Amino acid sequence: MDAVHAGSAAGRAPLRPGRALIAVLPFLLAVAVVTAVFWALRDRLPDPLAVHFTADGNSDDFASPAAFLTAWLGMPVVSGAVIGALVLRDEAAGALRWVIGVGYGLAAVFGYLGVVTLLGNADAGDASAVRIPLWHLGAMLGVALLAGAVGRLCAGRDRVRADAVRGPSEAVPSLALADGESAGWSRTVNSPALLVLGPGLLAAALLIGVTASWAGAACMAFASLLCIAFASVRVTVDRHGLTVASPLVSRPRLRIPLGRVAEAGVQHISPLRDFGGWGYRIWSGRSGIVLRSGEALALRLADGRVFVVTVDDAATAAALLNALAGRSRTGAGPSADRAPDPGRGV
Repeated sequence: MDAVHAGSAAGRAPLRPGRALIAVLPFLLAVAVVTAVFWALRDRLPDPLAVHFTADGNSDDFASPAAFLTAWLGMPVVSGAVIGALVLRDEAAGALRWVIGVGYGLAAVFGYLGVVTLLGNADAGDASAVRIPLWHLGAMLGVALLAGAVGRLCAGRDRVRADAVRGPSEAVPSLALADGESAGWSRTVNSPALLVLGPGLLAAALLIGVTASWAGAACMAFASLLCIAFASVRVTVDRHGLTVASPLVSRPRLRIPLGRVAEAGVQHISPLRDFGGWGYRIWSGRSGIVLRSGEALALRLADGRVFVVTVDDAATAAALLNALAGRSRTGAGPSADRAPDPGRGV
């Protein structure tokens, strides 16, 4: 019985009170700031307040000051409690920095919108005349991104147990390379969903622009261009490591150097079951670029995390990556200033 209890205790997620406090701190700060601004302006606020605004900045919904304060403070309290519980129990193993960063950005949105709404209502004789200029949307996004970056820095590094994260399901032996020989491998993988979604969003953006608002259309058009740009990615394995980039634009790109690769193999991926969706995914100690279901190149990294990218002929890529990573660890292989032979394709 002692052994059973010990194993059960070892399997439970560790409590992380310090990180949980870091995670909930911005939500507490958002509550404090909105409450302080509300208290300072309480005698200058109309009843009801303008609490919702259209794309052109005009108010279209109203609430009493008490209802506004209750709802606006309730949202960060609930969100902070959920994120704090996830971090406390380590339910997002390997992705806590992302969770905390998103929490900081979300808390910044709550705080910014709450303060701007109160300042916009101050001294307004008629709440229906209150307007919030559209530039506040860009400012809010900037503040949220900055807060998210601060959150990731404050969160510290994630530590992942390698045996707790599912790595390559099919081991692949290293490719035999002669001394001094270099090789490269490259494939392009397409996402059928993004190839359809991109033009669809662009058509919807044009329709929204003509019939409603060009501001809303611009946001949708930007999302459409992102879908089109990253509907295909080129996966390359060479002496630099693994590189994943769009064939249409050179930046951004993702590169994993050979020194970070502990093992490469093959997995068969179901996007919804394994990662909760498509695109660039982070999921409990695993991350990856998942554009479709099926075969994927899977890397066990030196820090215990796993990275996957869905691509055909993943076994050949894994074999070459194992060979190049092994050579990198032993210091053998071609000199650093010798470029790989483009004629030697795998």
